[in-house]
Amino acid sequence: MSLPNLLHKHGILLDEGLAMRDITLKLFAKSRSRVYYHIIIWTLFIIYEITLSGAFRGSYNHFSDYLFHYPVYIILFYTHCYLVLRNLSLKRIADYSKLLIYISLEFAFYYGCNVLINNYLKSSGWPVEVIDPSSPLFHLGTFYRFIYIVGLSTAFRVTINFLESQKNNHDFVTETLIRERENESLRTELVTAQNSLLRSQVNPHFLFNSLNSLYNRIRKNDPNSAMYVMALADLMRYALQETTSDEVPVESELDYISNYLKLQSMRYSTEVDISIKVDEPDLKIAALLLINIVENVFKHGDLKNADCRPFIRIIVSNGELLLETKNYIRPDHSPGNGVGLINVRKRLEYQYKDRFEFDYAAEGKIFNVKLFIKLR
Repeated sequence: MSLPNLLHKHGILLDEGLAMRDITLKLFAKSRSRVYYHIIIWTLFIIYEITLSGAFRGSYNHFSDYLFHYPVYIILFYTHCYLVLRNLSLKRIADYSKLLIYISLEFAFYYGCNVLINNYLKSSGWPVEVIDPSSPLFHLGTFYRFIYIVGLSTAFRVTINFLESQKNNHDFVTETLIRERENESLRTELVTAQNSLLRSQVNPHFLFNSLNSLYNRIRKNDPNSAMYVMALADLMRYALQETTSDEVPVESELDYISNYLKLQSMRYSTEVDISIKVDEPDLKIAALLLINIVENVFKHGDLKNADCRPFIRIIVSNGELLLETKNYIRPDHSPGNGVGLINVRKRLEYQYKDRFEFDYAAEGKIFNVKLFIKLR
């Protein structure tokens, strides 16, 4: 691999790596900014509650009370929001039953944590005021606090669902507008194509009328040129008007080939060994399939070599077509890429699949082509 190609290849890989890195950093930055928002909100919420509680009681409790209880509140909040409510649709009775079970499990977890925390703080010896877990006030306070945190979590989930719904609606409307714009663009292109088709149908008529007028003007004074003009008109009429379907009668296709050979013989003033035999003219063949093979004889062949005249043979018989060409390779001919014959093979594979044989090769200074097709 050359150095420019190598650099180009690695440049592409580098661009892809940078793009992936940028996307990852953006997602990470977005996720990190959300974490910051949550930390700020929880900090403000805790300060608000501690300040309000201290104002009512006239004093603040020991920091260990806040240190152990608020992490439990936060765990309960996010468990209820992102684990319980996130994938629960609440559209069936079974969903409400699941929700009741989940809330019961959450309450059991929360209640158990409060009991453990209060017992630990009570036995720690710290100057902290805690309610005895065996008292009714503890049960009532625990239940109230659970409802309070779960209620905040539910409100947060409802807000998230609403915002996501608004975003989805916005995305849907945006996508719909984009699709409508694309459809409008397609409709515009269709109208343009239809207009182009109408123009293409008008222009050939003008061209054919002009060629007919030219033929009539020169027919008496120069019969050979008049015949050339008429053959050219027949070629163009067939190519523009008679090949609108995928297949055409073999007779029409070979008439087209004959007119082309007539024009080339007049153009190059050379003799071509031509043999065309058609026993079944009504057989169908893919339109303009053979012309590329015949054109190659005149395009790449040495037409002035008297020792090897160009040879073209076409036989249609017993539902089969055989086309053979042979020409002397022009000395100044530069090797081409063979696109014409490659395209012929592609058309044959598409149209006839396993019903054809197509071979071409150079044997010394002679180029041979052989095509066999089962037409039925």
